[in-house]
Amino acid sequence: MRTVLWTPWLLLLLFSGVHGASCSPDREVLPGVYDLTSNGQLAISVMDMHMHDEEQGSWITLGLVVENEQNSTTSVDPASFKVMDNLGGTAQASIGYPIMNPLVHREIGPGGVVVGSLEFKLEAGARPFMLVDQGSGLKIRLDKADKPPGISYSPGVPVAVGDSIVGIEGISRSEDGKMIRIDYLLKNSGPGVMLLEPRDYGKFGILIDASGWSYPASDYKMLGPAVPPGGSLEGFLEYLVPDDSDPRYLLFWPPDEDAVLFDLDSREK
Repeated sequence: MRTVLWTPWLLLLLFSGVHGASCSPDREVLPGVYDLTSNGQLAISVMDMHMHDEEQGSWITLGLVVENEQNSTTSVDPASFKVMDNLGGTAQASIGYPIMNPLVHREIGPGGVVVGSLEFKLEAGARPFMLVDQGSGLKIRLDKADKPPGISYSPGVPVAVGDSIVGIEGISRSEDGKMIRIDYLLKNSGPGVMLLEPRDYGKFGILIDASGWSYPASDYKMLGPAVPPGGSLEGFLEYLVPDDSDPRYLLFWPPDEDAVLFDLDSREK
C-alpha cells in the first residue's frame, strides 16, 4: 500500500485511495493543484483539475476533499460551489458532463472527510480563476499551481526512496509542442526482486503544469517485468499537453514506495 510522508490528512488520504475516486470520465487521475483553505470549521482542498473543451464552451472537473474540523456534524452541498472565470463570469456546479464519484449532498461527522468531484461549464475562451464555497465563504485560486508539499528534487539528481533509486535522465518536447517526454532511470537498491506492473507507470507518473492542470501519462515504456537486487531499468513517460503548457512538477511513484517530487523548472537554474 502506498503512503505519502508529507504531513496532512489530505495527502495521506489522496495517495492511499484517491485513484478510486477519479474526477475524469475516461481516465484515472491524481492530485495536481494541492491548494487547501480552512476557516477552522471546514477545510476544502482541490486535488485535481481537468478541462474538456467543446465548441460551445468548456467543462472543467474539480476533485475536492472536504474535512469537517468541528466537534459537531456539518454538511456539504454541491449547490453551494461556484467557479469564477477570468472573463468575469460565474458558473454553478452542473451535472451536464459525466464524471466519476460526484460530490453529493451529505452530512459529515466530526473530523470526517469526504472526497468527490464537481463539474462546471464555462463560456468559450474562459479559464477558471477561483472556486468559491458560498456556504462557508472559503475560496481557492485555480489559476496557479501550488508547489506540492514535501522536498522537491532537480531532474538528473538520483533520489533514494525506500528500496529504490529514481532519477530523471532527460526531458524533451515534440516539435508541435503537444507531447512531453520524460526519460527516467529506476534502480533496485533493496535485497529482493522489484516486481513491476505496467499500470504503475501509466497512472502514477503525474505531470503538473504551471497553471495547475494535471496530466496522467498517455504512453510509457519500461524494461521489466522485474528488476533483481542491484539492477536498474530505463523507461520513459509521455504526456499529451496543450502547446502553451509549461510543465512544472512531476510526481513519480517507484513500486510500493512513497512519491518522489521533481521540480522540472529547476533544471534551467
